[in-house]
Amino acid sequence: MSTSTLINTSIGRPITKFGISIYPVYKWGNGDSDLTVIRPNELVKIREMESPTVPTLVVENNNGVPVVLFAGETLEGGRQQRVLNQTVVLPPMSVTEIPVSCVEQGRWHGAQEFGGVGRMSPSNVRRSASRGMQHEVWNEVEQLLQSRAIRSNTMALGDFFGDVDVEADAKRREKIAKVASWGPLAGQTGIVVARGSQIQSVDLFGSQKFLDAMWPKMIESALGASVESTSVQSRRDSGDRVLKFLSRLSKTIDETPRKSSTGLGEHLRIENATLTGQALLLDGSLVHASAFPSAI
Repeated sequence: MSTSTLINTSIGRPITKFGISIYPVYKWGNGDSDLTVIRPNELVKIREMESPTVPTLVVENNNGVPVVLFAGETLEGGRQQRVLNQTVVLPPMSVTEIPVSCVEQGRWHGAQEFGGVGRMSPSNVRRSASRGMQHEVWNEVEQLLQSRAIRSNTMALGDFFGDVDVEADAKRREKIAKVASWGPLAGQTGIVVARGSQIQSVDLFGSQKFLDAMWPKMIESALGASVESTSVQSRRDSGDRVLKFLSRLSKTIDETPRKSSTGLGEHLRIENATLTGQALLLDGSLVHASAFPSAI
């Protein structure tokens, strides 16, 4: 998907569960881009810096092809759990420093090595991380924990996904897994998450294989928080809002200056009165864009 074709997208009928609607985004045109990029495997090693520091980690890619890590993914282990601030494509056979935010305020000890890539963070945490605003990230994690009355000794985002009420959580996870089993659909390369008529997040991928790989994580991120039922706007009204948001995002990406990315490609930081987020382009094609309303 090139940036010039972002405006040529369509949306489908949403899946609605727990007061959250997930709209599929379809790309018109010639199908997936030809990006030869894979997801992390056992040849990708994540570790603390030699002199550990909160906002930076080191990733070693021992694959002979590039590897993509997506903005908002959590990184498990190390001295504290982190979340990736922006999407990064690691060059083949490389060592790359990546920008992260802490999502475990009360811990600064443990191993140098990380266990790997974990869940996708909820939208408000992702929005603050894309800004690189550490205190905002901690505040969002604290609010999430409080929303479910979770006691966490280290104020860890990971505890938000743990069992609070075993029976209730098991039923919720079962429903989330069922929704995940329904997609993604053929030709789908993105999702828009909304609560009623309020957009929560947008994720667009340059290849359906990326969405395929991320789909279960994206669904858990969208539906994993406890959400009160919301009065439903008409589908036409909500659909129009989604299309307008996508149109604004497309225009913003076209107008935002590019800069050399950490790793391969060009990074765009999206920050204006209406949109916050990030995007990564590689060889003129979109790898991933994530965007959120500037205020939710």
